[in-house]
Amino acid sequence: MAKSSKAKKAGAAVGLAGRAWEYGKRVDWPAVWMRARWLSHHSQRLYNNLTPEERREFLDIVVPTRDSKMIAKDDRARVAELVSKAFSGSRRI
Repeated sequence: MAKSSKAKKAGAAVGLAGRAWEYGKRVDWPAVWMRARWLSHHSQRLYNNLTPEERREFLDIVVPTRDSKMIAKDDRARVAELVSKAFSGSRRI
């Protein structure tokens, strides 16, 4: 007797869940947690180094749209300036 399509999908889901469980037991979760905390802390610090207007400007330039998928040559210098300020906390002149 052949298994139905739903039964095959359910069996595949159970198999995937079992493999995921086994993989999850081998992960060093404290290390993952510490790295996530570090990334969150430093991302927030970089985010706080820019004013709300600069954050908005950065996202307007960097986030691709349908019209422009790459950063225009004219905007590259401004992006470099904003990234520098985000990392250093002050604007390079």
